[in-house]
Amino acid sequence: MAYQIKSIRYRNEPRKILLQNENGPCPLLAAANALLLRGVITLPPECVRNGVASTDDIVNILADRAITLQQNNKTIVSHSDVDGNDHSHHEFHLNEVLGLLPNLQHGMDVNIKFTTGPSGVEYTKNLAAFDLLGAELV
Repeated sequence: MAYQIKSIRYRNEPRKILLQNENGPCPLLAAANALLLRGVITLPPECVRNGVASTDDIVNILADRAITLQQNNKTIVSHSDVDGNDHSHHEFHLNEVLGLLPNLQHGMDVNIKFTTGPSGVEYTKNLAAFDLLGAELV
């Protein structure tokens, strides 16, 4: 599947966002657009030039972001945990998230906790993708 790219201004800055082709939830686009609007990821020049990005393009961009953040955390963890337990824990989550990313184009189950406010959700492995990418789910 391919998604059209739209140029917009967000907080007086030029940004690119991805447009959804069909109605319904698409957490893959939600994560990508949140990060595009913040300016922490960019679309490849060939995607911008063609005006479209494929699902594979988006998954690869998000995977690169997750790996980069993981490598940055690895440096911090190596200084804080002598046994390497945090490192293996983070590696496990990274591998889990990398496997989940392609499936986010089809939707995501979110178990809401109505008693804990607008960000109250039950933590699931699907939410780990948003956490690892640094995109807060609200």
